[in-house]
Amino acid sequence: MTEHIEAATPHDNRDVEFLLESKPADTPRGILDGNFTIWWLVGSVFVLWFTIYKGMGVLFGLLPPPSGNPVGPIFAIHLTTASLFTWICIFNVFHSPSHGRYYRSVHIVLGRMAMIAGLLSFVCGVLAAWWERYNNNLPFSIGNTFGGVMQVGGQLLGWYQIRRKDVKGHKISMILTFYYGCLIPMWTRFPMVVLGYREAEIKPWVNPMLVASGLIFGQLGLRAALANRWI
Repeated sequence: MTEHIEAATPHDNRDVEFLLESKPADTPRGILDGNFTIWWLVGSVFVLWFTIYKGMGVLFGLLPPPSGNPVGPIFAIHLTTASLFTWICIFNVFHSPSHGRYYRSVHIVLGRMAMIAGLLSFVCGVLAAWWERYNNNLPFSIGNTFGGVMQVGGQLLGWYQIRRKDVKGHKISMILTFYYGCLIPMWTRFPMVVLGYREAEIKPWVNPMLVASGLIFGQLGLRAALANRWI
């Protein structure tokens, strides 16, 4: 009997973990009682400011584009879908299905919306970086494309893992999608949108350094989330 139980344990554990996570709690959590970490908070605050104030400001003509180039249709779609994808990631990383029936329903609906928005954002982002808004700043275009590849890879892997009922793998993929896919493009724009530098003034080594910093920041966020620590 023991041998049979041990042989079935890996598969059973995955099913049990999936059921525990997918089954909503009888008493739902409060809206502020989520998967909090300091890394999630810092990343969310900065990226909300970046997408709402800077992104939407540029989109609606309230702020000048950092590069000085006018906003074309491809870049406009990228700004809209990238912002939507980011806002969904902020919520879905903070609240998971086990937090209550409402959170479960919202998590699933938002997750499906994010799949579409993320893919559209990536395609338009690549076209904007290498064609519509390309200005010979190779490190900048490479850095943003790298962030986009991380985003799409993470979201597709996360979708595949949840279909296989691999809850832990799904969590890791989607957490890294937030930290890498959503935040790395923001970090690479910090010299322009925060410090006021023009693209021509940014040294070639700055963007690789910012990408590396984003990778480290993401790993710290992932470790804190998996260990249920705030830092």
